[in-house]
Amino acid sequence: MSATTPTVKPAALSTALVAGVGVLLAMDVAGAVISLSAGLSPTLLDALGPQARLSAPIPMMIAQVLLVAGATRRRRGIAVPASALLALAGVLAFVSGFYDGGYAADLTTGQRVFQIALVTAHLGVGVLAAFHLVRLPRR
Repeated sequence: MSATTPTVKPAALSTALVAGVGVLLAMDVAGAVISLSAGLSPTLLDALGPQARLSAPIPMMIAQVLLVAGATRRRRGIAVPASALLALAGVLAFVSGFYDGGYAADLTTGQRVFQIALVTAHLGVGVLAAFHLVRLPRR
């Protein structure tokens, strides 16, 4: 008898990656609205800028959309580097909070929970991208 291990097909990981980035974008917009309504940021663009506490900056959001589009391509020459960069982006989203003061910001409990959920979602998408990278078919 041979033991079989469940395999995850690249197509399923591609779908999960697209959904994951979609969730991140929705969370980023929600976080910006929370920041704006709570007075953490004076304008919506500030809430989506480099000092954002409850969302990723707009350039990061654009990069994630472009990277997930590349990671889910059939061409391995595009999918491999895009998946690797998307995995790295998840780690950078976590690490950046230590350097930009995001984790030291004075937030309410609800805001802190949202921040933790957002960073966890970024890490989750990064892990999915890493799995996708490993599972890309060898062509």
